[in-house]
Amino acid sequence: MLFASCFGPAYEFAFILDTDLRRRKIRHKVPITFVTSEPYIGHLGLGGVGDSKGMLESELRAHDMKWITNAKTTKVEAGKMFVTQLDDSGAVFKEHEVPFKMAMMLPAFKGVDAVAAVPAPNQPARICADRDEQRAKQSLQENLLVRPRGYLRR
Repeated sequence: MLFASCFGPAYEFAFILDTDLRRRKIRHKVPITFVTSEPYIGHLGLGGVGDSKGMLESELRAHDMKWITNAKTTKVEAGKMFVTQLDDSGAVFKEHEVPFKMAMMLPAFKGVDAVAAVPAPNQPARICADRDEQRAKQSLQENLLVRPRGYLRR
């Protein structure tokens, strides 16, 4: 999931799929492997939220889902996904060949090309708006949107 930054929908999809398969009484026939570029389960692109690591690992185990973290998909063939798992330094730790009949991958999310092209050293998220600009927008929104219809200023 290179460039993926919103991991919540991937977890949501996995648990929705699990629930649907259980309702159909076929979950025991369908292995689920959760492959993510997150350095650990529950990182969520945010460095974790509370005990999201422990909670999500526990839920994945309880729902009989395997996982591969710190991973990148290198190739996809019919029924086979090739995944490279990296160690903390970015070196190859293990190569995986994951069989599948159905797969869901998060699309790359890198932002608008015009913003992504702006050099932003030390800002991997490429946040370009400055604080004053954000405050001006917020003030304008508050003035335009907060007043109820028919509001008269005295």
